[in-house]
Amino acid sequence: MGNYRYLKYILLIILISSIAACRKSSFNDDEKNESPTEGTREQLTLDSIYLYTKHTYLWNNVLPDYKTFNPRRYNTATSDLLNFRKALYDISQYKINTLTSEAYEKTNLPGLSKYSYIEEGILNAGYQAALNTNTSVTVSALSSGNIGYLKLSEFAHLSELMVPLNEAFTEFASSGITSLVIDLRNNPGGYVETAQHLANLIATPSMNDKVMYSEHFNAQMQSGKAAILKNQLYLDENNQPVLVDGRRATYADVDFSVGGNTYLFKKEGQLKTISSLYFLVNNGTASASEMLINSLKPYFNVKLIGEQTYGKPVGSFGIKIDRMVLSAVSFQIKNAKDEGDYFSGMPVEIAATDEQLGNESELIFANSLSLINKQQAKVAKTAVARVKSIVNLSSNKVGFTKPEMIKERLRLKR
Repeated sequence: MGNYRYLKYILLIILISSIAACRKSSFNDDEKNESPTEGTREQLTLDSIYLYTKHTYLWNNVLPDYKTFNPRRYNTATSDLLNFRKALYDISQYKINTLTSEAYEKTNLPGLSKYSYIEEGILNAGYQAALNTNTSVTVSALSSGNIGYLKLSEFAHLSELMVPLNEAFTEFASSGITSLVIDLRNNPGGYVETAQHLANLIATPSMNDKVMYSEHFNAQMQSGKAAILKNQLYLDENNQPVLVDGRRATYADVDFSVGGNTYLFKKEGQLKTISSLYFLVNNGTASASEMLINSLKPYFNVKLIGEQTYGKPVGSFGIKIDRMVLSAVSFQIKNAKDEGDYFSGMPVEIAATDEQLGNESELIFANSLSLINKQQAKVAKTAVARVKSIVNLSSNKVGFTKPEMIKERLRLKR
């Protein structure tokens, strides 16, 4: 029994050592030559943060070499996680937006990147990292005459929102609405697939097979030369390994080309009469919310009401590094007209504060109609009397604490 316990102890030590070492020992020769092959667990994690961003970050071409950046110098904070965050923050400040003369990822909060982050957490197939908080998802839908109103607090997983969204659009179709007001204020985004589904519900049949949006990774990723991704196991929707040619697939098997990441409209539902779209927005409107707006602009008369949006035309996918999940900017979203540079936010056509628009669905609807029609408040009050409530859903769930554009699945090469 004593020998058995001793053997278990030795195996445990070997396992822990291999977990730390696999971050570097499994890299190819070029990647290993970029940095030392030995070090503490924290030093190797810092090296890996640098190496993964050096190869997968959207703006990797401006990052310095390993010796110049020296990731292991981040060792003075009160915790390893703070050291990791400081290293990532400095990486995120290299790329400068020539329109603003500031870094694309600059914020007014010291040490906080606008888009990239690293957290402790478990990486699942359809989820990036443990960046969660208790919140609630709200979906409200109203109609009045030929105008509909939809409020969506975030793009939760499609499995949660498909039924209420489908129900709302079935009623919109039966009412024959031609204009739709969508309230995306304080909607931080979420799952791209949910935003796609909503776009397809709004789309007209003539938009079938036309470009909705495309994702643009860096040149190294597009050419399939980011060999470091061989260290990231590709999982299916049940978090199980996927086989390719008899071996376990990795992120190096993913198609990162523009063509492989161009998504087309596939009309959903029976609503076919939309011609005008009005989005209620503010600085909390971000990521997948902005993607939805941008994707529909080439095809509809789109107007924004409220305040300028957050500005996040980029997304990421999770990379597992020991006990951390790295989510650094890895792709930019563009619409059918190749537009997607709203890094400072989308401007509005009709300015209005949140106080002016209100919080209750019927009041918001009335105020929006008043702004759109530029008529007296009494017209809006008359419209409220005819409002029909379609969907009113509010459910507690785990939500997002940062603006998110979460990819449910990465596409393997064909």
